[in-house]
Amino acid sequence: MPTVLRVEGFVIRIYLNDHAPAHIHVFKSGAEAVITLNPVILLRVWRMKSGDAADAVRIVQENRPALLRSWKAIHGEQEF
Repeated sequence: MPTVLRVEGFVIRIYLNDHAPAHIHVFKSGAEAVITLNPVILLRVWRMKSGDAADAVRIVQENRPALLRSWKAIHGEQEF
């Protein structure tokens, strides 16, 4: 599971054998959120504070083009 971004205490990863739609896993302080990339939508949250989840969505939105490129590099266009 490659780490594609580290910012503001968050670690953003993409699983190698993951499924469509394009999405990322965001980790912070033992908590996790799953956020889609097209459009940016918070799908699931495990033990993450609501403020951290909001920050995670903001960070994904701000870095969306680079995160989509990472998804495509790992999974190809067909998984978009």
